[in-house]
Amino acid sequence: MKKITLILRQFILVTLLCFLAPRLMANTLCVFSLIGAQGDLWEQMQGYRVAAASWGETVSLKVFTDERVAAEDFKAGFCDGLMMTGIRARQFVPFTGSIDAIGGMDSYAALQTLIELLAHPKLAESQRHGAYETAGILPLGAAYLFINDRTINSVEKMAGHSMAVFDNDPAQSLMAEHIGVRPELSDISNFSSKFNNGVVDVIAAPAVAYRPLELYRGVGAKGIVVKMATAQLTMQLVLRHEHFSDDFMARSRRYFSDQFASAMKVVRAAEDELLFFYPPPDKDRERYTEMMNGARLFLIESGVYDKDMMGWMKKVRCKVDPVRAECGNGRPW
Repeated sequence: MKKITLILRQFILVTLLCFLAPRLMANTLCVFSLIGAQGDLWEQMQGYRVAAASWGETVSLKVFTDERVAAEDFKAGFCDGLMMTGIRARQFVPFTGSIDAIGGMDSYAALQTLIELLAHPKLAESQRHGAYETAGILPLGAAYLFINDRTINSVEKMAGHSMAVFDNDPAQSLMAEHIGVRPELSDISNFSSKFNNGVVDVIAAPAVAYRPLELYRGVGAKGIVVKMATAQLTMQLVLRHEHFSDDFMARSRRYFSDQFASAMKVVRAAEDELLFFYPPPDKDRERYTEMMNGARLFLIESGVYDKDMMGWMKKVRCKVDPVRAECGNGRPW
């Protein structure tokens, strides 16, 4: 009898261990950071790791300085989640990956409203695409045009000049063609060196890249940074949803939404450091706006941007600024 009892106990123990093992193992979250395991993003992810533990989920962090490699590891299943740029995230979740659309959000207030909206449970299903689900969004800062010659001071004068465009983002190449700029296919690891060395005349980048990537070398004393957002860039955490509960996903999205203000402190500080940071002349501002809106509409019709997200973004723009001309034109986006 004792022998049978012992066998039963061992069986129950083994069964429990098999049941609990997946829950005891840490899920690996990969993090793309150009400067490695340091800096503000890495600190933010360390805070997220602690928060996840309080929700009953153990996660470990693995840093990548090459976003392309990180994305391939994520696809291959070596990462259970990946914090990446919104542009890269579009291939995993087109809905949230379209937030970084050209001319989509022209203010931080609008972006904050959108991120808070996406943290609502009613939009959870929209953020799931195949095996992937967006579990959080952080502002990376507006993308501004960095130009190595301030005489290129209008949309028309950009025509014929060269611009670095990311090879993983068809939107940038199509926009370049749309305005007559010569696209130079690049990636996040070399676009800055091409600008700094004069290989290209124009790049679009956030202020947080200014010092780490030494973009002041490319701007020099003759260049300019156009103080007008071409897009709102984001970092997005995408997870394999089968490894996480719906409750965890909801908590995660809410967590990152609550981090918006602290992330913006980093963005604002970086923008304060920009040299030769000037708005376009009033006579050119409307042309820049037309260029971006025209490019965005062209890219929507080309199937690059998710139409549902474009609809939500228009609603947010009109909520933040109801007098916008587009708010009464009857278009869905």
